[in-house]
Amino acid sequence: MLPELFTYLTTPCPPYVRKMGYLREAIGLKCRYKRHPARWQPHLERTRQCILSAASKCGNKGKVVILGSGLLLDVPLDELSAMFRDVVLIDIVCLPEIRRRIKRYGNVRFLLGDVTGIAETLYKNVSCGRRELPFAAPVLPEIDKDTGLVISLNVLSQLVVVPRIYALKKLPEIDQDRVASWCRRIIEAHYAFLASMTCNVCLIADYRYSKHDCSGRITAQGSTLYGMSLPAPDDSWTWDIAPRGEESRLYSKRLEVGGWQVR
Repeated sequence: MLPELFTYLTTPCPPYVRKMGYLREAIGLKCRYKRHPARWQPHLERTRQCILSAASKCGNKGKVVILGSGLLLDVPLDELSAMFRDVVLIDIVCLPEIRRRIKRYGNVRFLLGDVTGIAETLYKNVSCGRRELPFAAPVLPEIDKDTGLVISLNVLSQLVVVPRIYALKKLPEIDQDRVASWCRRIIEAHYAFLASMTCNVCLIADYRYSKHDCSGRITAQGSTLYGMSLPAPDDSWTWDIAPRGEESRLYSKRLEVGGWQVR
């Protein structure tokens, strides 16, 4: 508990990132991985393979941009650094150990960024007493003519996790159906943003969840994308994200994950 508290207190980030819960979420993800590294390993390896497959098909090796670089658990950084002239990692949080790792590479850099374009606006709206849910407006100037590949990395369903919790807590007068519709629009905007690019694009994302009781029977299942439908993935696998006892003693949770060559 003390190392996590130290990380929370010493990680530099904008006030809205800390107060909305993004930093806490990143530390929590790190702790969950430490509890279940063997369970996560097949998913992480398949993700890396998907990234390297997309990179190998890319004709322009000038720049690769990774949206949602996170803890770098699923990023084949050594290989990408060798394949591309410039590797740009973008996320809303960067823990100190990740910054230290990035410094080992001469052509890898991290940029703090919210790929939805809504987090800081939502925070300011709440702070100023405005009861509005902002429109998703992804703007990433780092994606330019030198970019050969953009990777949306296990982030599509996660884009709305913190904003949803924050909106429901701070704007209780807005009903849950309206918040759910807003979440779906954020997810759809991200996918449309990827599809609009002229460079190669690789999307890796979970799209369905299932909960299993102690006998393995499915007790609940559904979309992780608020009902948004995607084309059939080019590759797919299962992520054993929460073994029984992680979220509940009554069930385990698995995610269906896909890899898409969007462009």
